[in-house]
Amino acid sequence: MKGADQCPRCASRRTVDIDAPSPKGFYSRIIRGCVNCKTLWEPFDPAEAIDPEDRLASFKEPCNNCAFRPGSPEQADTEEWKNTVASLKAGGRFYCHKGVPIDPANANGFAYPEDGKNPRKMRLCRGYLKMWGAMIDKRFAEEDVHD
Repeated sequence: MKGADQCPRCASRRTVDIDAPSPKGFYSRIIRGCVNCKTLWEPFDPAEAIDPEDRLASFKEPCNNCAFRPGSPEQADTEEWKNTVASLKAGGRFYCHKGVPIDPANANGFAYPEDGKNPRKMRLCRGYLKMWGAMIDKRFAEEDVHD
């Protein structure tokens, strides 16, 4: 992932913002396109990050189209969403989609970068982190009740 003002594929700063509402609100209404390589992605404001200087810092709040928000398209198939949450509870991770190339052909709708030697170098999703925080709070509350 490059800087917030660069194409995530070719690092070009020759970009254009496009107002293009997506079907069922899956992608953000405003997407950014690279003039050089034609990559599309959802832009983000670095000021929304907990640490604007850290390009992998999580956002302060979940995105306006976070998969974890109530009524998101990702939760429409309740069985599939339950499987996703179960895999996360079993140790999986969920990464933010902002700044990641859009890939409608991919099952998750984005072309997340892979690195065969190291874990993904991506921003963790704030909605996912809030889910984990709520689970931890619940466990501590249950332990306090039993003590």
